[in-house]
Amino acid sequence: MAYLSVLLAQLLYTLSDVWKKSLFGEQGFTAATFVRPAFLLALLVAAVGFAFQMHALSRLDLSRTIVMMGLLAVIFSSVAGVIFFREHLNIWNVVGLTLACAAIVLVNVK
Repeated sequence: MAYLSVLLAQLLYTLSDVWKKSLFGEQGFTAATFVRPAFLLALLVAAVGFAFQMHALSRLDLSRTIVMMGLLAVIFSSVAGVIFFREHLNIWNVVGLTLACAAIVLVNVK
């Protein structure tokens, strides 16, 4: 269940970030953004993700939880960029993502 919490936490963080980025649009971030109901709801999604992260932290080692979340963040954000924002990944992007994932895993090797 703790590993599922890590997965759900990062999935909700990514969903919240995609939603917030789409709300910024052409204006970018402004002080008025804070009072938009859609932005506040996106923050609530992130807060639910935080609750799942805290559950995972209560059951798993800190280093294991953070490494898994970092790895999932790299993967989920790349996929979200391609799906929601039509970003294109070239071969160098894929190599970079692979190296980033490898680095995150290798940092945690004991």
